[in-house]
Amino acid sequence: MKLQPAVKKETAHIALGVAVGVAAMLAVFALLGRFDYTVALGGVLGGAVAVLNFLLLGLTVQKITRETNEERGRKLMQFSYSMRMLVMALWLILAVSMPFLHWVAAALPLLFPRLTIAVMQLTGVYKKEQDNEEKGEQVDHER
Repeated sequence: MKLQPAVKKETAHIALGVAVGVAAMLAVFALLGRFDYTVALGGVLGGAVAVLNFLLLGLTVQKITRETNEERGRKLMQFSYSMRMLVMALWLILAVSMPFLHWVAAALPLLFPRLTIAVMQLTGVYKKEQDNEEKGEQVDHER
């Protein structure tokens, strides 16, 4: 399956936001004198899991938009949600049980995609993009 430009673009936004969030988190750990390799490893891997979760969501939505059977699409979305939550739960279990991962540093990045979306909404990034898309649609309808 080819990745659609919108999925690439939004995943890049989320990846950037997660990277900034992880960097800020690592800085806070350092300021508190708690930074070590377990924090760095947990943060980087947790960030990767968070971005992967968002990418898988995007791929699922992309696939569902081509689905003609609404019920099948709904079941696919529910299955995707369940599997992504299972992966996140397994990541958290792994983060807590492995001594080479700081569990807090591994868990916090899972919240960064939502935080990134909230910041983008507050700063108007999504609003501007929606306005541009609506203007483009109006021009298309006028033709």
